[in-house]
Amino acid sequence: MVVERPRDAHRGSAGQSIKRTLTFSPVKQKKKKSTINLLAAARRKRRRDRLLIAAITLSSLLVLGYTLAEATTQVKVQAVVQPTVSSTPQLAGVDEIGGAEHVNIESTEASQEQPAAGESCDDLRVLVDRSHTLPPDYAPDDLAPLSDYRVPTLGNGEMLLRSEAAGHLRRMVKAAADDGEELVVASAYRSYSDQQTSYARLTSIYGTRAGEMSARPGHSQHQLGTAVDFTNGAASYEIWRYFGGTSTYSWLGDHASEYGFVLAYPRGQEEKTGYQWEPWHYRYVGTKTAERLGASGLSLQEFLAREAVLPRC
Repeated sequence: MVVERPRDAHRGSAGQSIKRTLTFSPVKQKKKKSTINLLAAARRKRRRDRLLIAAITLSSLLVLGYTLAEATTQVKVQAVVQPTVSSTPQLAGVDEIGGAEHVNIESTEASQEQPAAGESCDDLRVLVDRSHTLPPDYAPDDLAPLSDYRVPTLGNGEMLLRSEAAGHLRRMVKAAADDGEELVVASAYRSYSDQQTSYARLTSIYGTRAGEMSARPGHSQHQLGTAVDFTNGAASYEIWRYFGGTSTYSWLGDHASEYGFVLAYPRGQEEKTGYQWEPWHYRYVGTKTAERLGASGLSLQEFLAREAVLPRC
């Protein structure tokens, strides 16, 4: 007798194998799709992370660049007229400063009569600021070279100052030297056209911000012939705010008014003066006026406005 069962068993086994294949094939496909989805999500996350890192880096660089540019502008303000210095300035000896061959300084201020208010721009108390201007052709009649008074200056050009202011400046420079402090004049009298050239140069560099750093032509105290910009070796013989951190600046704060000089644009009074703090910029107003100004507690502009000496010339 022939038994056919093994063939049936073989068929049953093949059928079961086919069923198993059909049964597990969808599961494998799902696992494969899930793996592909996870890999795609990982790629997208890495791409987002790279973009985020790039954005943060770019923002940091922009902030750093702005901070450095702002710090450079705030720390180093260029001189209105940049002095030409080829080497360490040629300075007069301490015993040479203050010789009496030119004027009797003790009696100069007392003997010089101030014109009536409003009659002349030569009054030491004349108000010159953003709202009050000097005419383009104004120049003091008594300008004198600082070299005649042996006052240390920068550069090779001749610097001028009104004779009374120059005499008191000479005394102040000598007194500072006696106390171990160096005072060098980097800028003094400037004409209207000089100021015009300097302001145009600053505007080309700083744009509208130039008005915070320098006076417009006709609005500069330097045109009066009584304003000076100081520097020294401690400030690298430049006009910038580092001068405000020197011992010489502290000395001026204690003694400048004794010689008739006052700090024109103090720290913290920017809204009143209209200009940034300029620790190097001093104006001669005379010893009596300087004393009255100190006692008033007013800014120089407020005090001179109260004096009502307007630039009518």
